[in-house]
Amino acid sequence: MLQLDIGWAQSIGKRDYQQDGIAKMVWPNGFALAVLSDGMGGAVHGEIASQEILKGFTDSFCASEEDDLDVRLHDSVLATNEHIARYIEAEPACHGMGGTLVATAFTGEHLYWASVGDSPLWLLRGNRITRINQDHSKKAELQQLVAAGMMAEEDIAVHPQRNQLTSAVMGFNIESIDVNHLTLQSDDLLLVASDGVETIAEDDLLTLCTTLVVDHSVQTIAEQIIAFVEHLDRAYQDNATVMVLKFSQPAAAETEQGPVA
Repeated sequence: MLQLDIGWAQSIGKRDYQQDGIAKMVWPNGFALAVLSDGMGGAVHGEIASQEILKGFTDSFCASEEDDLDVRLHDSVLATNEHIARYIEAEPACHGMGGTLVATAFTGEHLYWASVGDSPLWLLRGNRITRINQDHSKKAELQQLVAAGMMAEEDIAVHPQRNQLTSAVMGFNIESIDVNHLTLQSDDLLLVASDGVETIAEDDLLTLCTTLVVDHSVQTIAEQIIAFVEHLDRAYQDNATVMVLKFSQPAAAETEQGPVA
C-alpha cells in the first residue's frame, strides 16, 4: 500500500477575486479525496460557485454507500450539478454561475478521478508529464485542428474561443463527464490544478517538479509552482491553484532490539 503526501498553494493572479477552491479529506485507513473547482460567473459569483461545487461534491461522496468508485464519483458529479441547480433557484442573482470540477480518490494502490471542464490533472512518472483527464474546452478542439494540419499552433493563443468550456457544472445538463482510474506506482506525482497553472509550459513544469521532488516536501513543490506562475507576471494572469499529491512506499519500520545476551 502506497503512502500519500499532499501539499497545495494558490495565487489570485491579476484578478480581483479568488474563484478557485479546493477540498481534501484523508480517512484513517489511508483513503483520500482531493477536489478542485475553478468557479465562473463573474465577480463574487465565481467564488460562490466553486465553494458550492466543493460542498455539493464532498457531501454527496461522503454520504454515498456505493462501492464502485467509478460509479460513486460519477453519481457525485451529478448530485453536485443538482445542488448547484437548487442553489441558483434559491438565489436567482447567481444565475449563470458554475465551474469546473476535478475530484480524485486514492485507495492505496489506485487513483480514481472524475472531471468536468478544463482544469488539468497531470501525472508525472519518471521523466514524463502527461495530462490524464479530458480537456472540456474549445482549446482542446483547436488542438485537434492543429494535429490535422488545419490550423497553426500559434493561432490557438489568440483564438477568441480558446477558453470557452464545452462542459461545466452549472445546474443543467452536463455535456461530458470524464471518469477513469489508473494503477499507481511508487514515486508518482499528481498535480490537480486550475487552468491558471497552464501559464507554465508542461516541459518547464516537469523540470521544476523533478528538480524539487528529491529534496523538498510536496508543500514546497506546490509553493514553487505558484511562485513560478507569479514570476512569469502575465498581464492577464488568472487565479492559479495546484494540489501536489506524491505517492511513495512507506518507510520500513525500525525493528526494536533488546540487549544482546
